[in-house]
Amino acid sequence: MPGAETMRGLTRRGLVRAFGGAAMLGVASGRAHAAVALDIGDDNAASDSARPTIIVGGAPGTVPGQLGPLLARTLASSLSGGMPLSTNPDIGRDGVTAANAFDIGSFGDGSTSLLVPGAAVIAAMCADQRVHFDYTRWVPILMASAPVVTLARPFLHASLRARVSDFFRDRSVRLAVSQPTGAELTSLLGLSILGLRPTPVPNIPTYREAFAALSAGTVDAVQITPGAEGTTLDQILAEAPEGVTPIFQTGLIDGAYPTFEQAYQQTHHRLPDGALFTAWKAIAAAAAIDAALVVPMLTSPQNVARWRHAAELAIATPNLTDWAKNRGLALSAGSSTTRFLSDLTPDLTALLALRRWVNANTPRWRAHQETRPT
Repeated sequence: MPGAETMRGLTRRGLVRAFGGAAMLGVASGRAHAAVALDIGDDNAASDSARPTIIVGGAPGTVPGQLGPLLARTLASSLSGGMPLSTNPDIGRDGVTAANAFDIGSFGDGSTSLLVPGAAVIAAMCADQRVHFDYTRWVPILMASAPVVTLARPFLHASLRARVSDFFRDRSVRLAVSQPTGAELTSLLGLSILGLRPTPVPNIPTYREAFAALSAGTVDAVQITPGAEGTTLDQILAEAPEGVTPIFQTGLIDGAYPTFEQAYQQTHHRLPDGALFTAWKAIAAAAAIDAALVVPMLTSPQNVARWRHAAELAIATPNLTDWAKNRGLALSAGSSTTRFLSDLTPDLTALLALRRWVNANTPRWRAHQETRPT
């Protein structure tokens, strides 16, 4: 006969199995009800415990964190009979944790979506060890896009105009970043492709902190993207320290500032090319996505169509149009988001070149050393 300790262990395991099975049954039941509401359009089927869910990859102060509750209300009339969608926030710094949870917890029944910034995709492209999701298996529903501008001190502009000067060419350029392989990788890799030697200065996540670092002389260049702090690009630029002006831009293009290609042509007298530039274009496209609403690739065409139609109606509502306008963002939904995967999926040669470049420079960045020339 088993001893008392063994019996207690068996009992404990039995209880865990029982409760675990009941929990999984409850989750499956909730998903089934939400899926029925989507597939059939039965407004009464979406009970409070079985509403479609948006996993939100961002804290309340981020664009996903702000947009999630708005979408939960504006998508409600089309997806849940007027009852706001359930939101499941995750406060990870770049959406990776939320994307991992989405990959594990979504079954393609149309009941779960993910709202995540492009920074999560950048982490995946760089083979970040935290990443356990495959963004190429997402179906885009809605996107909030922003301009991305790299600003610098006057000496850096001089170096771009006169690369023959050894002083400027060999000088390290300190770039404010949240983390080296975050959204600011657009500027970090871009400056390196231009022929400069950027050194990332981490843990500077907001433009106001970046401008303070510029004023204090601890960094030489910053990357700005409007949205999270409720300010447009022009409002942000008005706060920039004196003499600091744009080097290049990507994302939503403003004709007043040079694109990366124009900046490169000005300094090299030819257009950029090569595997790292191809990778840079994908990184830049991801950095310009402040938030993307996606569903799993296994979602049925009928449910994808319902989500996309609901999103198209949502971005036309005053609440969302005013919210986006006040932040200088552009909202797109439905078929206009289909370029999402092609823009963010470089070819294998470019992807491997990016990962080799990141792996070669990560030890240098940790030691606060400049990036190796490309």
